[in-house]
Amino acid sequence: MLKSKIITLILCCCLLFQLQAQVYQVNINDAAPKQNTLIPMSGINPAGTRLGVNNQYFTKNGKPWFPIMGEMHYNRVLPENWETEILKMKSGGLSIVATYVFWNEHETAKGIWDWKGNRDMNRFIKLCQKHGMYVWLRIGPWSHGEQLHGGFPDWIQKLKGHRSDDPEYLKEATKLYNQISQQTKGLFFAQGGPIIGVQLENEYDFNRPTHIGTLKKMALANNITPVYFSITGNSTFNDKIAEAIPLQGAYAYRGWERAGGVATKDFLYANDQWIMTDALGKVYYDVTKFPKGLCEQGAGSQMMYRNRFVVEPEVVEAHLQNQIGRGMNLVGYYMFTGGTQTPGLKEPGLPESYDFQAPISEFGFLRPSYKHLKVLHTFVNDFGSELATMQVYEPENPIRDEKNTKDLRYIARASGNSGFLFLGNTQVRITMPDKTVTMQVNLPNETITYPAILLKGQTTAILPFNLKVGSALIKYATAQPFAKLVNGKNITVFFKLLSGVKPQLALDSRTVKDKDIIGWKNKQSGDQLQLETINSNDCSFTDVEGNLIRIIFISPEQAQNAWRIKLKGKDALLLTQADVITASDKLTLQQVNKPMFDLKVYPKGLNAFKGNQVKSSQTLFDIYQWQTPTYATKIPVNYPTNKTAEITLPVTLPKNVNDVVLNVDYRGDACDLIQQQAIKTDNLFNGETWQIGLKRFLGRGKLNLNLKDWNDQTTGVPAELVQEIKAKGTGFKSIKALPQYQTVIHLN
Repeated sequence: MLKSKIITLILCCCLLFQLQAQVYQVNINDAAPKQNTLIPMSGINPAGTRLGVNNQYFTKNGKPWFPIMGEMHYNRVLPENWETEILKMKSGGLSIVATYVFWNEHETAKGIWDWKGNRDMNRFIKLCQKHGMYVWLRIGPWSHGEQLHGGFPDWIQKLKGHRSDDPEYLKEATKLYNQISQQTKGLFFAQGGPIIGVQLENEYDFNRPTHIGTLKKMALANNITPVYFSITGNSTFNDKIAEAIPLQGAYAYRGWERAGGVATKDFLYANDQWIMTDALGKVYYDVTKFPKGLCEQGAGSQMMYRNRFVVEPEVVEAHLQNQIGRGMNLVGYYMFTGGTQTPGLKEPGLPESYDFQAPISEFGFLRPSYKHLKVLHTFVNDFGSELATMQVYEPENPIRDEKNTKDLRYIARASGNSGFLFLGNTQVRITMPDKTVTMQVNLPNETITYPAILLKGQTTAILPFNLKVGSALIKYATAQPFAKLVNGKNITVFFKLLSGVKPQLALDSRTVKDKDIIGWKNKQSGDQLQLETINSNDCSFTDVEGNLIRIIFISPEQAQNAWRIKLKGKDALLLTQADVITASDKLTLQQVNKPMFDLKVYPKGLNAFKGNQVKSSQTLFDIYQWQTPTYATKIPVNYPTNKTAEITLPVTLPKNVNDVVLNVDYRGDACDLIQQQAIKTDNLFNGETWQIGLKRFLGRGKLNLNLKDWNDQTTGVPAELVQEIKAKGTGFKSIKALPQYQTVIHLN
């Protein structure tokens, strides 16, 4: 009797859940692909790889290509760290490294050029090439990038005609382009090098539309010959001819605004071209002539002395998801890898640090935002060729008020009868409530209705419809496509579960041989085989062409800790809480304060690594463990005053310790890091722990940390922290050192 009542209660709760679900629908009445117009930018390298672009998307070997690009400034990163940081970008799913070439970084006095040390752009580009990364140079002449005079040398800044077709300015700018040409000789794509793109100028919002064309002619005359020329999307140029591709920018966090900004419109799936603070749909060119792409997707922002904020990883992820949903077919981050300003060359009013709260920090540590973004990078890399061809379909009444927390924000991308729904329930600086929703996609010949799902606040979702896997057709799934592994007739698709949502999916029963899936409730409804899990997070079946299809559902945390890789020529997936740096011949695992490394490998049975395999009943993954010796981080800290700390460093580190992380918590406005009587970097207080990597400072004497008193002009720090500083005064709360262990695994 009790059991019967419990079942009845459960059924009632399920019915109530369905009744409470708000139904949202989108009409895709014409999903025919638009006519593509070729843009006259293409190239073929000596290996036969061909790159091109049309007004919809970029192409590689004639197929749609969705590139992911991240900014890293070679001059702001130590040369000995270049290779590792490039590999971290590649491991995170990026395929292009972008970098400014700051004029005043290289012409240090008039006629005196410096391309050595951390200014050795040629070496940096060759390291990108070594690891299969393309390069996109932003050659100015004016750059900004929080560089003094926007990168202009002093005497150029004083020229009245700078940033124009003034002959005196062009004469000097030609010298810069000639120097860049010498440093990049043989490194352009058609020559077998990695440079595929060049950005001219930056944010050129002047009524001089001929200037971009002038710069392009100068570049070509100096043998700067990329596949693609680009500009920032808020630049004025002649859009009647395809002289450059305008790429957009969008920042959810804005260091130039009080407290880093307010709730922005960046999360509304809107047509926001180079959105800052003003109207949606503000454009300076005919958007139908160019593919939608980003050169400055803000994965962080530069804090200023007056404006502080904390970049939340789920916000950064949601911002990217929004951009993909609204039609972007190239994503370029600013910044993806942080760094340190060159002494004397930073823009006034800014710190020495150029950390940017980027996914890869100033000291090379991977922030949570790195793994959040990697989830979407994996999706784009595995499904991007289909995604790039898909058009955008808005609902009838799209949300245009960023303060609207009640209604669901959503959009669709589709081609033919297949596509993806993009659902958003995240808004920077506004807490979003949970939503129970039912999604309905109205196609020309059918309607696909999803089961009701819970979309929690501060999350997003991408849901597929009519997703083809092998010859099988997934009608819908209540989880997000993550990765697709194709190994001959064995095809595996990983889905990321939505928090609090059990997986359900429907297959077109005409496309599969199996009608009874073990561990799943099976219900036939018309041509749909509807599946709901009983006790399993994976299922397998055979399609009508004999492919073995396996669907595996993993948690959001597992997705963040998953790494797409090739092992023994096979598509594979790694699961580990460690950071993974992938090179052609080895894997490097790194993690803080944990000497035991755990690693799961899919598919099972690859025997990818020698030894250290753990016997397990796990049916999907091989499990490996590595134990590395523990290291006692004896880092003496003295406090000469309540505002100063003196750090005594070890002489060397053992091989199994990549770095030592110094976690500094303090009360105050800012903190300078000083060595040998020079400020090496600094930190602006925002309430977060300052994580310093000590490795770069070894062998050069002690470190000193000097605190600065609170400034009442500072904005963005929570009131309770400000009150604590004022009540207790400037001072250190704690300084703790933790080892970052590493183990290197050589690939068989």
